[in-house]
Amino acid sequence: MNGDRGMMKWMPYKSLTEQSVVLSRLLYEKRKTPRPQISSDRAEEINEILVGYHHEPVRAKYWEDGYLHYLEGIISSIDALTKSLCIAGKRILFPNLIDLIQI
Repeated sequence: MNGDRGMMKWMPYKSLTEQSVVLSRLLYEKRKTPRPQISSDRAEEINEILVGYHHEPVRAKYWEDGYLHYLEGIISSIDALTKSLCIAGKRILFPNLIDLIQI
């Protein structure tokens, strides 16, 4: 024998690739925050912006699945029946809308 073990291929931490999916999901769930509450005054201001809206660009801050998101664009639709609005193809439910500013 030449003292060589041959071509042993080691895959250390091979199991970590499968675990990384689980760990990233756990971290995603851990970082979630509850939906922020807005004051009735702020809700009234947002309502006034929506009622008097005339295709100006807006910046929306909304909560979805435990995270705050920001979106800028022109509101393409406001649907009172489903209580939602659509900005740049993204539908935002009114209860999830945290802030709306005309820019």
